Amino acid sequence: MKIVCLGDSLTYGYGVPQKDGWVSLAAQATGHTLVNMGVSGDTTGGMLARFARDVLAQRPRRVLLMGGVNDLLFGGSDAPARANLAALAHQAAAAGVRPMIGLPPPVYPDAVPPAWRTLARWDTMVPALDAYRAWLTDFARAFGLPTVDFAVPGLLPPEGAGHYLDGLHPDAQGHRLMAQAAIAALPPLRA
Repeated sequence: MKIVCLGDSLTYGYGVPQKDGWVSLAAQATGHTLVNMGVSGDTTGGMLARFARDVLAQRPRRVLLMGGVNDLLFGGSDAPARANLAALAHQAAAAGVRPMIGLPPPVYPDAVPPAWRTLARWDTMVPALDAYRAWLTDFARAFGLPTVDFAVPGLLPPEGAGHYLDGLHPDAQGHRLMAQAAIAALPPLRA
């Protein structure tokens, strides 16, 4: 089955070779054709702007949508991310593409590089991400959409910080853990 994975650097695999990113690892393990359409630094607004080109033009059966962390980083509010993710899911469904919702892994503000510290309100980032993840879960439940929860053991506090490159982006082991979450959530291939 062809599944487009639309997202930001967490989908793209920032900081690890593409072959070691969770999308590639999950594709190898499941036999599904997973197309990585992650763009580092992208917001849900960017995902929405490129949706027709990056998703619909590929004619997938499913799309895994995971974004919003950059919206929180750069804007502080999850309102745009909520609206955009809802629009993405509804547009996918209207086009006959079954949406899946990815729940982002945790972030570790204390581990971000000093140069990034002025980019966001790090003191509110963790509770904001927790609230956004809760909303994503409620949204998926309300519309009967499957979820992939990337906040998996090994990436959760306190030990999870050791599997990040910079407090935001998982390392190769973190991507292996994310791949396991995706593998468990993806439908089996039909024989």
